[in-house]
Parts: sequence; C-alpha cells; structure tokens
Amino acid sequence: MFSKEFSLIVLTAASASAFQNSCNIGVKSTCLNSHSNGRREAFKQLGIGFGAMLGAPLVSSAVDDDLTRGGVPLTPFNGLAFQYRGGAENVGLDASQLNEPSIPYSDFLDRLDKGDVEFVEFMAPNGDSAYATFKATVDADGKEVKQPPIRIGQGYPIEDPEGWSSPAFVVKIVKKKNVPYKFTVPMLAKYKQ
Repeated sequence: MFSKEFSLIVLTAASASAFQNSCNIGVKSTCLNSHSNGRREAFKQLGIGFGAMLGAPLVSSAVDDDLTRGGVPLTPFNGLAFQYRGGAENVGLDASQLNEPSIPYSDFLDRLDKGDVEFVEFMAPNGDSAYATFKATVDADGKEVKQPPIRIGQGYPIEDPEGWSSPAFVVKIVKKKNVPYKFTVPMLAKYKQ
C-alpha cells in the first residue's frame, strides 16, 4: 500500500502537471482546446491523487509512549492548552517548606471523593495555597467535633505558566463536586478583623 508521503507527492505532481499546460494567445481555437483538456486532465489527475491518498494506510509516525508526563496522565486539556514542555520539574507543592500543618493533596482528593470536604478557601491571586475544611466528626461521646481548616500540602499543584501544573484544576474539581469555595485576598482579610 502507499504511504501518506507518497500520496502527497503523487497529489502534488498530479496538480502541477495538470496546470502545466499554457495557452497560446495567438491561436484562439488552440487556447480553448488546451484549457478544456487542461481542466479535464487536472480533475483526472486530482482524482487519481486523492484516490491514492485515501487508499494509503493511516499510520502515524509518532512515537507511542505511556501518555504521561511526570506521572500525570496527558489529556487534551493539560497536554495542548498549556503547551506541555516535558520533564518532572514541577511536581507540585513541597510540604517540607511549609510552616503549618497540612495534608497531602492525594489525601484531600480521596476525602473529596468520599464527600468529607465541607469548604475550600483558595488564597488569591491564583490559588497557590488552599485550605480545606472537613465535615465535623462525631467523637466517642456522640459530640460533633468541628475541625479547623488545614492547608492542602504535598503535591498540591502550584501555578506554572510553562507546564501542566495549576490550581485551576483543583478549583474545577471542587466545583464539579459541588463543594463551596472562595478566593481570599490575604491582605484584605486582615482588614475585616
């Protein structure tokens, strides 16, 4: 069978040869006949070229990989919209750099799936830090124990304009799960108190 490259060459050659005929301006009857034959020949050659191209196998020359980058599955959204440039440079937040209690991002996602998350507060401007408030638990005495908000830590996506990492993904997930959330401007929050 023909390859796509061969079909493209045939199509290009057919188009070029079909339009190669020139008209002799001095002889009117010759000019009409050459245009008539040229158009017929052009359509004939184009038909042959398109037929060869359609008959070629649809084989991609791209390298087949595991469709992940840095352990994150590629999707049309994070693979194309952010023009992913490869590598594992940005694997999310490093919790060892935090000076406050936190939970790993993977644990947050698990609890979000279970319906344990009551509220999420993202810190402006882009949500690079977020605090989750979990639903109250019942202790041994049967009393509800309300937990304070806790920082979402290890692995939480931070904004990377050259890669796939963005808190926008977290906002999208939280919104999809119908969990209330808000963005807070830290400097303005101090004036409220």
